[in-house]
Amino acid sequence: MCAIHGIVDVKPELMMKMVKAAHHRGPDGNGIFEDDYITLGHNLLSIVGEVKDGKQPYHYEDCILVYNGEIYNYKDLSHNPKTDTETLAIGLKNEGWEFLKKCDGMFALAFYNKTTKELILARDTNGTKPLYYGYLKDKLYFSSEIRSLLECGFERRICKKALGLYYNQGYVPGYLTMFEGIKKLVPGQVLVNGQSHNLLDYDLIIPTKLDENFVAKQVQLKCNYSVNQTLMGRRNIGLFLSGGLDSTSILYEMKELGVKPRTFTSSFAITDGDSLLNDDSKLAERLCKEWGIENNVLYQTQEDYVDALEDTFYALEEPRQGKSFPTYYNMNKFMASNDITVTLAGDGGDELFAGYKHHNQYLYKINEMNLSWRNKLKMLRQNNKPLKNSELECSLDDQMEYLKEWLPTKQIKNNDDLNDFLYIESLNALAEDFLVRNDKLGMAHSLEGRFPILNKRLRDYVRALPSHLKIDERFFKQPKVFHKKLQKNSYRGKLPDYIVNHTKTGWRFPTDEILIGRMDQPANDRGVLKDYIRETLDDKELMDIFEYDMTDVEDRYLNNRDHAKNKKGADKAGPGLKSQKELFCTLNFAVWKKVYGMTI
Repeated sequence: MCAIHGIVDVKPELMMKMVKAAHHRGPDGNGIFEDDYITLGHNLLSIVGEVKDGKQPYHYEDCILVYNGEIYNYKDLSHNPKTDTETLAIGLKNEGWEFLKKCDGMFALAFYNKTTKELILARDTNGTKPLYYGYLKDKLYFSSEIRSLLECGFERRICKKALGLYYNQGYVPGYLTMFEGIKKLVPGQVLVNGQSHNLLDYDLIIPTKLDENFVAKQVQLKCNYSVNQTLMGRRNIGLFLSGGLDSTSILYEMKELGVKPRTFTSSFAITDGDSLLNDDSKLAERLCKEWGIENNVLYQTQEDYVDALEDTFYALEEPRQGKSFPTYYNMNKFMASNDITVTLAGDGGDELFAGYKHHNQYLYKINEMNLSWRNKLKMLRQNNKPLKNSELECSLDDQMEYLKEWLPTKQIKNNDDLNDFLYIESLNALAEDFLVRNDKLGMAHSLEGRFPILNKRLRDYVRALPSHLKIDERFFKQPKVFHKKLQKNSYRGKLPDYIVNHTKTGWRFPTDEILIGRMDQPANDRGVLKDYIRETLDDKELMDIFEYDMTDVEDRYLNNRDHAKNKKGADKAGPGLKSQKELFCTLNFAVWKKVYGMTI
């Protein structure tokens, strides 16, 4: 895991600033290359091989490579390579950008041919590693970090279209960023001297043998293979253990491979009566106790949450709607303090195995309505409220046209509606919200994040399976019953029944307790976030954009014990932030705007 940077110009002094701004992504070393056409930079976090072998920019014949990520099958693609960097350089030189179709892993890279002046920029098909770019005075700049690009003179001005997308989606999907003039490669995109190509391949071969027991066994075997791949390297590995099926299946495979796992679980030091609020953490602790594994639990407090807010959104570089980002920041910090350099997590399991409640609901709607791909895209929306400021509105039609610009809709076959939807969702929410979040918050503490469930062999096999193996369509009106049917069948008898049969609840975030404190505290003493919300949201520009007033925020969220009625009565309430979702959407934007000094 590293950082890459480039300027299609000769600016070594400016490159040093870019490299310095991304030191956290690669504290083991850095390097700069320049010729009469381009300047390339690199920050190194050495994981595989010796530090000297991973030194970049990497020279191979007349070509230069800077690369961020891991290629898990690199030894299969080259003859006795020392590192995956060497494999990439040889493959790209000999086969061009299409060599990347053979690579199983995560990457963002730049490959430059000194003779032909050809420059290849690429991002992996899952979108695990980010890559940003923009133009100043017709010169191309690119980097793993937006902060590095800001060192080059890009303005701290908010992209109005991106703000509208953020308010409706909860993040900025696709090629835009919240920074005017800075774009990003979308998952699987390759730019060859500015010409776009696509690594995505959704035309998968459906397995001929679809017996449920056979398929379940194949899934488990491929998960074992994937976990084994992600264990490569010489640095200490830690597992994010939530207690859910995705992370516990990874734990099982680590045990099967003879690896002594180091597990880490997040919970809260806030209680409701005598029980911890985060129920899944109790499942994780129970499993580790039964298997003789020492689990490291971080019990976070309200103060921990508030203290990490600004650092979190500085690390994220863009606002994202959600409540739990500071807790992820603190967890990565906790793991780094325990001498962990590589983390494993179960991200991607829900998008691959149909693990969310809405997958059942959407399957029902799709089956009943015979929806087109366009209508499937409509289901990706999170909010449906126009911004008050007409210049910042992003209508549903605007969103659809934008998504159509970059989503590979020509690859959507319409022969399996749920799989089509899962594929779209994996390129949208999974890539640009969850995976980027994990990359940013991990690399803030020099941690490399890996996601075994998204490795190519397992991912492509499951993605090609018909949806009736993932959700029992006879019962799709009962979403609590048949989440992740295939994955559960794969680990039934291997994981305890209380894991396999546990109803997915999501991560229990104590919103009310964070906002107004524990219910056993006096009203005036509750809620360490109160003052921060008051100070941050008391901003006329924000009020004009998001249409709220502080009296309403105060009454609705800061002094009200009964938050349930706020949810039920939201539509009947007056102007304002009508749900906790809207509150945190606005708060997170405000925090990000503050720490980056942004203007609209």
